[in-house]
Amino acid sequence: MKKIFLYGLLFFTAASGLTSCSDDQHTDTRVTNYIVLTINGDAVVYIDADATYEDAGCKAEAAGQDVSDKIVTSNPVDTKAIGPYTVTYKATNEDGFSSAANRTVYVGEPLTGNVATGSHRKTAAGAVTDWSDFNIDMLTDGNGKYWVEDLLGGYYEQRAGYGAAYSMKGFLQVNADNTVDMVGGGDVAGWNDSYSEFKDGKYDPETNTISYCVVYAKMDFNVILTLSK
Repeated sequence: MKKIFLYGLLFFTAASGLTSCSDDQHTDTRVTNYIVLTINGDAVVYIDADATYEDAGCKAEAAGQDVSDKIVTSNPVDTKAIGPYTVTYKATNEDGFSSAANRTVYVGEPLTGNVATGSHRKTAAGAVTDWSDFNIDMLTDGNGKYWVEDLLGGYYEQRAGYGAAYSMKGFLQVNADNTVDMVGGGDVAGWNDSYSEFKDGKYDPETNTISYCVVYAKMDFNVILTLSK
Protein backbone atom coordinates (compact mmCIF):
# COMPACT_ATOMS: atom_id res chain seq x y z
CA MET A 1 0.00 0.00 0.00
CA LYS A 2 2.83 2.37 0.83
CA LYS A 3 4.46 1.57 -2.50
CA ILE A 4 1.27 2.40 -4.43
CA PHE A 5 0.96 5.74 -2.59
CA LEU A 6 4.62 6.56 -3.25
CA TYR A 7 4.36 5.79 -6.97
CA GLY A 8 1.21 7.86 -7.19
CA LEU A 9 2.95 10.83 -5.53
CA LEU A 10 5.91 10.62 -7.91
CA PHE A 11 3.58 10.53 -10.92
CA PHE A 12 1.67 13.59 -9.70
CA THR A 13 4.92 15.54 -9.13
CA ALA A 14 6.24 14.68 -12.60
CA ALA A 15 2.97 15.64 -14.25
CA SER A 16 2.94 18.96 -12.38
CA GLY A 17 6.49 19.66 -13.57
CA LEU A 18 5.53 19.03 -17.17
CA THR A 19 2.58 21.37 -16.87
CA SER A 20 4.80 24.14 -15.44
CA CYS A 21 7.30 23.80 -18.27
CA SER A 22 4.52 24.12 -20.81
CA ASP A 23 3.26 27.32 -19.19
CA ASP A 24 6.76 28.85 -19.33
CA GLN A 25 6.76 28.52 -23.11
CA HIS A 26 4.04 31.16 -23.53
CA THR A 27 5.42 34.42 -24.95
CA ASP A 28 4.39 38.04 -24.45
CA THR A 29 2.97 39.26 -27.76
CA ARG A 30 2.39 42.90 -26.80
CA VAL A 31 3.53 45.52 -29.34
CA THR A 32 5.24 48.72 -28.17
CA ASN A 33 5.31 51.84 -30.31
CA TYR A 34 8.70 53.50 -30.04
CA ILE A 35 8.89 57.28 -30.18
CA VAL A 36 10.77 58.73 -33.14
CA LEU A 37 12.42 62.10 -32.49
CA THR A 38 13.20 64.58 -35.28
CA ILE A 39 15.24 67.70 -34.53
CA ASN A 40 13.88 70.94 -35.95
CA GLY A 41 16.55 72.86 -37.87
CA ASP A 42 20.24 72.00 -37.88
CA ALA A 43 21.81 69.37 -35.65
CA VAL A 44 24.92 71.58 -35.33
CA VAL A 45 24.54 75.31 -34.63
CA TYR A 46 27.09 78.14 -34.30
CA ILE A 47 26.13 81.28 -32.39
CA ASP A 48 28.14 84.34 -31.38
CA ALA A 49 29.01 84.82 -27.73
CA ASP A 50 26.52 87.05 -25.88
CA ALA A 51 23.89 86.59 -28.59
CA THR A 52 20.41 85.32 -27.76
CA TYR A 53 19.95 81.62 -28.40
CA GLU A 54 16.46 80.28 -29.08
CA ASP A 55 16.41 76.54 -29.53
CA ALA A 56 14.40 75.30 -32.53
CA GLY A 57 13.13 72.33 -30.57
CA CYS A 58 12.23 68.84 -31.62
CA LYS A 59 9.15 66.87 -32.63
CA ALA A 60 8.11 63.35 -31.66
CA GLU A 61 5.90 60.74 -33.33
CA ALA A 62 4.71 57.30 -32.29
CA ALA A 63 2.60 55.09 -34.56
CA GLY A 64 1.99 58.09 -36.81
CA GLN A 65 0.69 60.25 -33.97
CA ASP A 66 2.26 63.49 -32.73
CA VAL A 67 3.48 62.99 -29.16
CA SER A 68 5.73 66.03 -28.90
CA ASP A 69 4.19 66.83 -25.52
CA LYS A 70 6.17 63.90 -24.10
CA ILE A 71 9.54 65.53 -24.92
CA VAL A 72 11.72 66.57 -22.00
CA THR A 73 14.44 69.02 -23.09
CA SER A 74 17.78 69.64 -21.37
CA ASN A 75 19.26 72.91 -22.65
CA PRO A 76 22.50 73.99 -20.90
CA VAL A 77 23.48 76.63 -23.51
CA ASP A 78 25.04 79.72 -21.91
CA THR A 79 25.98 82.31 -24.51
CA LYS A 80 28.08 84.19 -21.94
CA ALA A 81 30.61 81.33 -21.99
CA ILE A 82 32.24 80.04 -25.19
CA GLY A 83 32.42 76.38 -25.95
CA PRO A 84 30.33 73.49 -27.25
CA TYR A 85 27.05 72.58 -25.58
CA THR A 86 24.74 69.61 -26.08
CA VAL A 87 20.98 70.11 -26.08
CA THR A 88 19.26 66.79 -25.34
CA TYR A 89 15.69 65.81 -26.18
CA LYS A 90 14.23 62.72 -24.53
CA ALA A 91 10.80 61.07 -24.65
CA THR A 92 9.46 57.90 -23.04
CA ASN A 93 6.58 55.82 -24.39
CA GLU A 94 3.81 54.19 -22.36
CA ASP A 95 5.83 51.00 -21.91
CA GLY A 96 8.81 52.85 -20.44
CA PHE A 97 11.06 52.75 -23.51
CA SER A 98 13.00 55.98 -24.07
CA SER A 99 14.28 57.71 -27.20
CA ALA A 100 16.80 60.56 -27.32
CA ALA A 101 18.26 63.04 -29.80
CA ASN A 102 20.97 65.69 -29.46
CA ARG A 103 21.85 69.06 -30.94
CA THR A 104 25.37 70.54 -30.62
CA VAL A 105 25.56 74.30 -30.12
CA TYR A 106 28.94 76.05 -30.49
CA VAL A 107 29.03 79.43 -28.77
CA GLY A 108 31.69 81.86 -30.03
CA GLU A 109 33.26 82.97 -33.28
CA PRO A 110 34.53 79.88 -35.14
CA LEU A 111 38.22 79.83 -36.07
CA THR A 112 40.70 77.36 -37.48
CA GLY A 113 44.07 76.74 -35.87
CA ASN A 114 46.47 75.31 -38.42
CA VAL A 115 49.32 73.32 -36.84
CA ALA A 116 52.37 75.24 -38.04
CA THR A 117 55.84 74.00 -38.91
CA GLY A 118 57.94 73.82 -35.77
CA SER A 119 55.35 71.85 -33.82
CA HIS A 120 56.94 68.75 -32.33
CA ARG A 121 56.65 66.10 -29.65
CA LYS A 122 59.63 65.37 -27.41
CA THR A 123 59.85 62.20 -25.31
CA ALA A 124 61.58 61.88 -21.94
CA ALA A 125 64.45 60.17 -23.76
CA GLY A 126 64.87 63.18 -26.05
CA ALA A 127 63.40 61.71 -29.25
CA VAL A 128 61.68 64.38 -31.35
CA THR A 129 58.78 63.89 -33.77
CA ASP A 130 57.73 66.80 -36.02
CA TRP A 131 54.24 67.20 -37.43
CA SER A 132 52.22 70.01 -39.01
CA ASP A 133 49.38 71.07 -41.34
CA PHE A 134 46.48 69.61 -39.36
CA ASN A 135 43.50 71.91 -38.83
CA ILE A 136 42.09 72.30 -35.32
CA ASP A 137 38.59 73.66 -34.70
CA MET A 138 38.52 76.65 -32.34
CA LEU A 139 36.10 79.23 -30.93
CA THR A 140 36.77 82.68 -29.48
CA ASP A 141 34.71 85.14 -27.47
CA GLY A 142 36.59 88.05 -29.08
CA ASN A 143 38.16 88.97 -25.73
CA GLY A 144 41.18 86.70 -25.68
CA LYS A 145 39.56 83.46 -24.60
CA TYR A 146 39.70 80.44 -26.91
CA TRP A 147 38.18 76.98 -26.91
CA VAL A 148 40.52 74.53 -28.67
CA GLU A 149 39.20 71.22 -29.97
CA ASP A 150 42.58 69.52 -29.55
CA LEU A 151 45.42 71.06 -27.55
CA LEU A 152 47.65 68.22 -28.75
CA GLY A 153 47.44 69.66 -32.25
CA GLY A 154 45.79 66.61 -33.76
CA TYR A 155 48.72 64.36 -32.86
CA TYR A 156 46.61 61.37 -31.86
CA GLU A 157 43.18 62.31 -33.21
CA GLN A 158 44.30 63.09 -36.79
CA ARG A 159 47.94 62.13 -37.26
CA ALA A 160 47.59 58.70 -35.65
CA GLY A 161 43.97 58.33 -36.76
CA TYR A 162 42.65 57.40 -33.32
CA GLY A 163 39.61 59.67 -33.57
CA ALA A 164 37.99 62.40 -31.51
CA ALA A 165 38.13 60.50 -28.21
CA TYR A 166 41.91 60.99 -28.25
CA SER A 167 41.87 64.76 -28.58
CA MET A 168 42.58 67.06 -25.63
CA LYS A 169 39.87 69.70 -25.52
CA GLY A 170 40.53 72.83 -23.47
CA PHE A 171 40.33 76.58 -22.99
CA LEU A 172 43.16 79.09 -23.43
CA GLN A 173 43.33 82.68 -22.24
CA VAL A 174 45.53 85.27 -23.98
CA ASN A 175 46.56 87.84 -21.38
CA ALA A 176 47.29 91.56 -21.83
CA ASP A 177 51.03 90.84 -22.03
CA ASN A 178 50.42 88.19 -24.74
CA THR A 179 51.23 85.30 -22.42
CA VAL A 180 48.81 82.38 -22.69
CA ASP A 181 47.36 80.26 -19.87
CA MET A 182 45.25 77.13 -19.92
CA VAL A 183 42.06 77.93 -18.00
CA GLY A 184 40.04 74.74 -18.42
CA GLY A 185 39.89 71.28 -19.91
CA GLY A 186 42.96 69.18 -20.65
CA ASP A 187 41.40 65.69 -20.46
CA VAL A 188 41.78 62.87 -22.98
CA ALA A 189 38.59 60.82 -22.82
CA GLY A 190 39.96 57.84 -24.75
CA TRP A 191 42.63 57.15 -22.15
CA ASN A 192 40.72 58.60 -19.21
CA ASP A 193 43.63 60.81 -18.14
CA SER A 194 44.80 64.40 -18.36
CA TYR A 195 47.74 66.74 -18.95
CA SER A 196 50.27 67.30 -16.17
CA GLU A 197 51.63 70.76 -17.06
CA PHE A 198 51.02 73.68 -19.39
CA LYS A 199 53.93 76.08 -20.03
CA ASP A 200 55.58 78.55 -22.40
CA GLY A 201 52.24 79.85 -23.69
CA LYS A 202 52.41 82.99 -25.80
CA TYR A 203 50.53 84.85 -28.52
CA ASP A 204 52.36 86.52 -31.42
CA PRO A 205 50.13 89.28 -32.88
CA GLU A 206 52.41 89.73 -35.93
CA THR A 207 51.96 86.13 -37.09
CA ASN A 208 48.60 85.62 -35.36
CA THR A 209 49.85 82.44 -33.74
CA ILE A 210 49.40 80.83 -30.35
CA SER A 211 52.23 78.59 -29.18
CA TYR A 212 52.63 76.53 -26.02
CA CYS A 213 53.93 73.32 -24.52
CA VAL A 214 51.52 70.88 -22.91
CA VAL A 215 53.10 68.02 -20.95
CA TYR A 216 51.15 64.80 -21.36
CA ALA A 217 52.14 61.18 -20.60
CA LYS A 218 55.66 62.39 -19.70
CA MET A 219 56.08 63.90 -23.17
CA ASP A 220 56.27 67.55 -24.27
CA PHE A 221 53.83 68.50 -27.02
CA ASN A 222 55.07 71.80 -28.44
CA VAL A 223 52.24 73.18 -30.55
CA ILE A 224 52.08 76.27 -32.78
CA LEU A 225 48.62 77.21 -34.05
CA THR A 226 48.18 79.78 -36.85
CA LEU A 227 44.73 81.32 -36.43
CA SER A 228 42.40 82.05 -39.33
CA LYS A 229 38.67 82.61 -39.88
